[in-house]
Amino acid sequence: MDLTQIPFAKMIALKEATSPEYIFELSNDEAYTNHLGTVAAAAQFSLAEFATGQWLINAFPDFASNCIPVLRKSDVKFRKPATGKVSAKIIMDDNKIEEIRMQLTANRRTLINVPVEVHNEEGICVMQGNYEWFIQLT
Repeated sequence: MDLTQIPFAKMIALKEATSPEYIFELSNDEAYTNHLGTVAAAAQFSLAEFATGQWLINAFPDFASNCIPVLRKSDVKFRKPATGKVSAKIIMDDNKIEEIRMQLTANRRTLINVPVEVHNEEGICVMQGNYEWFIQLT
């Protein structure tokens, strides 16, 4: 599934990241700014949410076509005002992937906490969060 083709992703002009360490990015566009001239919290939140969803698809391609993922909750912290292009990357311990795969296989459902960071063009973390996904195999 190409998440950039989801209607909301199209509306915010979500793009695949140009740097391989990131998943998605939002360009330097006035449309994302708030009353302070910085990147709006909602824009950063959405960027991070899409990045966590794409990470799930990338990490579990064998489950992608037969699962229902639903964002259950999130916890985010805005660390610094963001300006310009922002990019999201996942901060996940690779050892967790096999543990999650075993839970999904055994129970056909699980909760997955995906840690994410949003960085500005200088590579500074401007937002960090944890997005908890409920996944159920169909």
